[in-house]
Amino acid sequence: MKCHEFQDLIGSYLQETIEEPRRELFEEHFFQCRKCFLGLKINETLQNKGVRILLEEKPRLFSFRILRPVLAMAGLFLVILTSALLLRHDRRTDRLRELAVFDLPLYHQGEMRGGAESNARLEAEFTRAMRSFQDRDFRAALQILEQPEFRAAAYPKYDFFRAISLLGNGEAEKAAGILDRIIGSMDPAYFDEALYYKGFALLRQDRQLQARAQFAKLAGMLSPMSGKARVMVRKIDEL
Repeated sequence: MKCHEFQDLIGSYLQETIEEPRRELFEEHFFQCRKCFLGLKINETLQNKGVRILLEEKPRLFSFRILRPVLAMAGLFLVILTSALLLRHDRRTDRLRELAVFDLPLYHQGEMRGGAESNARLEAEFTRAMRSFQDRDFRAALQILEQPEFRAAAYPKYDFFRAISLLGNGEAEKAAGILDRIIGSMDPAYFDEALYYKGFALLRQDRQLQARAQFAKLAGMLSPMSGKARVMVRKIDEL
């Protein structure tokens, strides 16, 4: 019996409808032909699924054909899962960006928090910087506030509004350093506000847990800023 004749009789043999003389030839052939014997066993395993393979095809190719739809579905699932995770990440990132948007601290021209005003020229320059600051033109404000005279003065008002301008200009790390110095000095004029805006500096550095801890610390204090800090804690928890 030749291999192609053997192949034609596989169905009859498995369904036990093969004629007796042919059965003997069939069984004699698959005992002698390893390829046909393997094909018979594969078809026997799959007969309940209504699938047959050609003996000329290698079993590995057959397995690939059977697995190809499964692999395609698995690949599609991974694409969908990856897309969903990226979308979730993008939405979370957008919410964090929205959360990191801050209201400007109030400034009244000529205010004297934390001690006597410095010289008239610096005050005139500072007033000019605050006009840009209130328009959210932080770069223009920094061009004035980053001058060596303002740095040398080390006056809390100058340092605080320079920090907020840096924060608005996307320089959160530098802003955090100045705010830390104000907090460390325990200056009552800007201490609470420095604590509050330090939370935003941390948010803008993607340090969400530290930002929450910062706002929570302020929320537990007897401070006019504690209410705003509690709101920020709640918003972070809702992310």
